[in-house]
Amino acid sequence: MTSIQDRLKQVFDSLGITIYQIAKELGENPSKFYNILNGRAKPSYDTIMSLLACYPQISADYLIRGILPVLNTPEANAIVSNTDEDTAEIPFVPVRFYATFVESYADGIGATDTEMFRVRKPVLKGHKKAVVLEISGNSMSPQLAHGAKVLAVPVSESDWEYQSGGVYAVMYRDYFVVKRIRDNELLTRKYLTLHSDNPNGGNVTVPLHDIRGMWKIVTIVEAPVE
Repeated sequence: MTSIQDRLKQVFDSLGITIYQIAKELGENPSKFYNILNGRAKPSYDTIMSLLACYPQISADYLIRGILPVLNTPEANAIVSNTDEDTAEIPFVPVRFYATFVESYADGIGATDTEMFRVRKPVLKGHKKAVVLEISGNSMSPQLAHGAKVLAVPVSESDWEYQSGGVYAVMYRDYFVVKRIRDNELLTRKYLTLHSDNPNGGNVTVPLHDIRGMWKIVTIVEAPVE
């Protein structure tokens, strides 16, 4: 029997889609699939089930047991089209609306005063009050390039001091930035240092009393071609 890595490669080739596209659809990091295909990791049961749910044309018998055909339908490059039932509209904050977003945050954000962005429901994974943010600049490259769109979920103020190790959108004073939190010192020293992934991006230290809101970046929903 062929290895699961070989079968996944065959599935992706038959669908005519890239690892990035698959990761985007499933709300996963592309590096996870690169590691699987390169033999450095094995796909979990949840990953396999998510693939089969997102791409019903994949033959479960082939993916799990190696029994041909690869796809359930003869259209080897067919991809199921999205329907309204498959997607949801999420508030979208493009770069040009950052200032407005900051100004209106205290009053709340309504569907009537913001753009909307359509996202596949599997990507949402049940997240409540999510927003789609457009990345400004290259301080978080290579992971987040300028113009990338990411799904962000609000972090309760009572949980700010426990956030670390991920990428976050932080609103402080009149600024709105996307940075990485490494060592969270809100509990001990009452300030937070926000780090750029790009060495040229710089860091910023923000006192607790200046923070107005925080969102955790959970996945990339669209990225520019570089």
